[in-house]
Formats: sequence, structure tokens, C-alpha cells
Amino acid sequence: MAILAGLLLLALGRVAGVAASPGESPLAGTLIVVDPGHGGIDRGACHLPSNTIESEINLEFSFLLRDLLRQQGARVLLTRTTDEDLDLDPRIEIANANGADYFLSIHVNWFPDPTCFGAQTFYFPGREESRRLALLVQDELKKVDPANYREIQTGRYRVLRLTRMPGVLVELGFVDSPHDRAILHDPSRRRALAEAIVRGVIRHHRGEPGPEPAPDLRDR
Repeated sequence: MAILAGLLLLALGRVAGVAASPGESPLAGTLIVVDPGHGGIDRGACHLPSNTIESEINLEFSFLLRDLLRQQGARVLLTRTTDEDLDLDPRIEIANANGADYFLSIHVNWFPDPTCFGAQTFYFPGREESRRLALLVQDELKKVDPANYREIQTGRYRVLRLTRMPGVLVELGFVDSPHDRAILHDPSRRRALAEAIVRGVIRHHRGEPGPEPAPDLRDR
């Protein structure tokens, strides 16, 4: 409990330092929790020949995403700011205890088939606002990589099930895919992915309906 209390106090301190004036930008007045997945001894998905380590990518990307969200007026918390091993429940509690408006969990995917590629957005089933957020974020991610055919998916992830605000888990790409590794290791293309997530959040905040996924006809 002492550790959790410390995390919450640290989180509250971060909020106080980045407040924006109301009305100055699209996300002014919103509080967004960005959750860099994994960390510490939990390195997540890895492609060691290319030094593609999920926990490291998640953290670096989350710093970038935080900065871009702040530029749009949002107040932003990171669930971790170092390469630390952090359980799921403190991540959830940081979002819930601070009354966040959005929860964005950042990850990198893995599949043994190197032909699998593409960023993808997940939401908890039955959460309509999370589904709309996922649709809008995925729509923007696909604009960054026109080859990406992936649509949103439901995911019964604990961090999405127990957080009380609209939330999504974004898989930035597949570590086993040369296509995606080229994006993950390119600073300008990583930034484009982060900007896409920001645009998706802004569209949700403005109340836009989510574009329904296209039917997958590849195997028909």
C-alpha cells in the first residue's frame, strides 16, 4: 500500500506540472494516462537480432506521445517513466484514482509469422466509448501505413477491464515483421504513429462517430 500511495502522489505531482488553460487547444482540460507496457525484467516481445525490445520501445514511444498530447493541451500521466517492473494494478489505480479521461496502453505485438504486420487497436468488449475511441485511433493509424489492413479487436486485458474511462491498448506493430521493425526503428515514422493516436483521441473528444471496420475479404 505504501508503494501504491507513493505512485499516486508521484502521478498527482506530474499532473500539477502540466496544466493547460481552458480552450487553448483541442484537448485542454483532459487528463490522459499513458501506460508504457511491460518494463524491468518483463521485456515483452523481443526480436534480439535487431535489438527490438518491446519494453524499451513502449517507454520511448510513450514519452513522445506524452509530449504530443501536451502540445494539444492535455494533462498527461505516465504509469512508469523508467525501465521498472510495474504490476498491472498500480497502472489501473493511477488512472482511476486520478479520474483520467482516457487510458492509452502502449505495446508491441508478436507472432511467429514474419508476414504478419500492422498496428492494431484493442478495446474491452461492451465498452461503447472505448470501441469508438478504438475505431478512431485505428482509422488514423491506417492512414500512416496504407498497407495496414488491420481493424480493431476486442481484448479482455486487465488494464482495460478495470479502468473506468474510455481506454484502448495499441499494438504499434509486430517485432517479427521486417515491415513493422522498419517503422519502429525510424524516429519520423514512430512520430507519425504517435501523431495518429493523438488525432484519434481528439476526434473522440470532439464526439465524432467511429468509422465502422471494413469487412475482411482477404480469405474469401
